[in-house]
Amino acid sequence: MKKLKKLLEPLDIAGIKFKNRMFKAASGSRMFFENDGFVNERGKRWYEALAKGGVGCVIVESPAIDEPLSLKKPGDFRLDDDKYIPGMKDLVDTIHKHDCPAILQLYHAGPWHQREESGLTPVSASPHGEPEFKGHETLAPCEELTIEKIKEIEEQFISAAVRGKEAGFDGVEVNAGGNHLLSTFMSRYWNYRHDEYGCDTMENRARIVVNIIEGIKERCGQDYPVPVLFNGLELAMGELGQTIEESQDFTKIFEEAGADAFHIRVFELDNCACYWPEFNYYPQARNPMPEGMDWSHKGAGSFTPAAYAIKQVTSKPVLTVGRWDYSLEFAEESLEKGHVDGIGLVRGLQADTELPNKIVEGRIDDIVPCTSCMTCIEGHQFPIPPPIKCRINAFLGTELDYWSYPPIEKKKKVLVAGGGSAGLEAARVAAIRGHDVTLYSQDSYLGGLMNMAAVIKGNYPEDMEKIIDYYKIQLKKLGVKIKKGKEVTQKVIEKLKPDVLIIATGGHATDSVLPGSDNKKVVDANVLRSQLGLALKVSSPSKLSKATKLWMPIGKKVVVMGGDIKGAQLAEFLVKRGKQVTIVWEGDLMAFGDGMNLMNVYLLGLWLTEKGAVMIPEVKYEEINDEGLVITTPDGNRQTLEADSIVPVLPLKKNDDLYDAAQGMVPEIYKIGACKDPNELIVHAVAEGAEVAYEI
Repeated sequence: MKKLKKLLEPLDIAGIKFKNRMFKAASGSRMFFENDGFVNERGKRWYEALAKGGVGCVIVESPAIDEPLSLKKPGDFRLDDDKYIPGMKDLVDTIHKHDCPAILQLYHAGPWHQREESGLTPVSASPHGEPEFKGHETLAPCEELTIEKIKEIEEQFISAAVRGKEAGFDGVEVNAGGNHLLSTFMSRYWNYRHDEYGCDTMENRARIVVNIIEGIKERCGQDYPVPVLFNGLELAMGELGQTIEESQDFTKIFEEAGADAFHIRVFELDNCACYWPEFNYYPQARNPMPEGMDWSHKGAGSFTPAAYAIKQVTSKPVLTVGRWDYSLEFAEESLEKGHVDGIGLVRGLQADTELPNKIVEGRIDDIVPCTSCMTCIEGHQFPIPPPIKCRINAFLGTELDYWSYPPIEKKKKVLVAGGGSAGLEAARVAAIRGHDVTLYSQDSYLGGLMNMAAVIKGNYPEDMEKIIDYYKIQLKKLGVKIKKGKEVTQKVIEKLKPDVLIIATGGHATDSVLPGSDNKKVVDANVLRSQLGLALKVSSPSKLSKATKLWMPIGKKVVVMGGDIKGAQLAEFLVKRGKQVTIVWEGDLMAFGDGMNLMNVYLLGLWLTEKGAVMIPEVKYEEINDEGLVITTPDGNRQTLEADSIVPVLPLKKNDDLYDAAQGMVPEIYKIGACKDPNELIVHAVAEGAEVAYEI
């Protein structure tokens, strides 16, 4: 990797001193729910971890300026009353003590507000129907704002900014992007009113934002920094979408009003993937890709052309986000060429808040990889969303101090049985704390079933191999003794005499009792795993994934039995390799993709249908014969699904073998991961591995 010199240069935004060009963008953390609108300790720990991790600036997510209508969901933290200032001051002080400036973002949800929880109708510049926001949520019909209400909202923004300054924030970012309220005035798609805030002139469309900027400057001081976030380009809105030229005009208007920097994104209606650009490649690359964006790095920095267009008309700093942690080299290149001035990160920092410090120290291999699993967006559908979680960062969303491990009272010999995600994390944390750790992997490789997942998923947008490689590097650096191709038995325990045994051996395969399960058409999962083990001795999962496009031991016409995450992703894998796939499962339609995030489920379901895959829920399995799989459909019809190959994707079973065998042999025994709960995903396994190792 080239040296990231430009990324580490300071940046000045109207007196706000960034020590480097990286900033944490104001994505919602869901840390502050269920606390009566006040800042809580969990949220403070999250923002302290970001500041301590070395990021150049933290932009704090938007509190309510009008509870609940200004929020997406009611119940988040607030700044619509002076009583919330002390808590906000605590938050700012926590960030500042690590030499990190803090900017407060302010927004009004507008069309994003979800009426199901509040009973209130979302508001917009003009009334709207109910556009479908694919893969994530549905926007409710909007109510047009009156002039009187617009003025009230302007005052709410300004008053919140005043409170933010009193709390100590170094500046306020006005969010007029996405399809939030302020953007609906700027966009001709949303705004078709004809008054002083109407669509007839650029000045009228910009008026609400201008009034907010000028109001903040008047009340907080002309030297108080006010960056503005807005869409540089709007897509999928026909001729009504905001153009680059219009955005350049908005830039000039906002700069004249006093804006000190511009944070630019691209918004595409009806496509939630516009917030996570790499998902324009899932399940396959769109054709054509969204226009006006840079796809040279598979989504990383894709908003750069829009940001660069804004730089052509302003001398103020221009910032942008967009999966930069996937290609830090491209971030460096974009800064060097002057296309952008600041690099916004979110998911990369959620996976590793220490990412900036590790770049400064040249420890690129130690950066915890974000692999675009989208675990962090799960939970939005709940009435009271839980804090964000990360598949690979067990600290995220907890009450723990990030990357802080309690000192050990006594050094212990720790034996970890299992080289999957749970075992690897347990070994890593136990070794960091100072224990003497040995890890046995029954497989001839590390990573367990993550290797199979890596073959099935490929390496983009979700790269499982990065997780495996990360653990290999960390365990080697920590001096963990690794024994591959060896099983922990009573003899091993007698020989090593561990003080602690952590069992992470995974679940048992379920034997099918279906008549005909021994038919030669049935693809045995254990045989496939054995073949994978042999192949991994000479190749990597990503290379094997590519090789399967040329040959694999599965026929042309395939029936996949099982519709959860494993079955759904296997179906995707097979369709991409030219197979004619029928996927059947016993649960209802909503059970399809269980374990995947909802956006991926939606995108995959559409894609499979487009590719001609057949999906049949609520079936009863009857038998397997020489023709294929016999099922009974929901309407009671018995039919045979012809197949060359049948792949049962059966749930795992608990695995108590080693736990039972080790009783009385080791002072401390713990079970974690799929051997304890076969339904666990990686996020749960990693969390359990860390938790157990944290307490030994």
